[in-house]
Amino acid sequence: MTRHDHRCAAEICREQGWHVGTCLVGDAGYGPTVIQITALGDRVMLAKILSHGRMAVAYNEAQAWSLSLRDWRSVG
Repeated sequence: MTRHDHRCAAEICREQGWHVGTCLVGDAGYGPTVIQITALGDRVMLAKILSHGRMAVAYNEAQAWSLSLRDWRSVG
């Protein structure tokens, strides 16, 4: 469970065994969002959005993510 876990995203990723290339899915009530981890720092995780609401997205620039707003789980 990552919702309400306010530790830094990179720490949560390491604890879960998630690494660069791992795809995660989470839903904040607007349909599932799938992201792919592109970089892990000491505290920051960068990821790009692959799809939102089961639709591919055209903007997939990597950005910093917090994992505390929804429950994320690895997929694929």
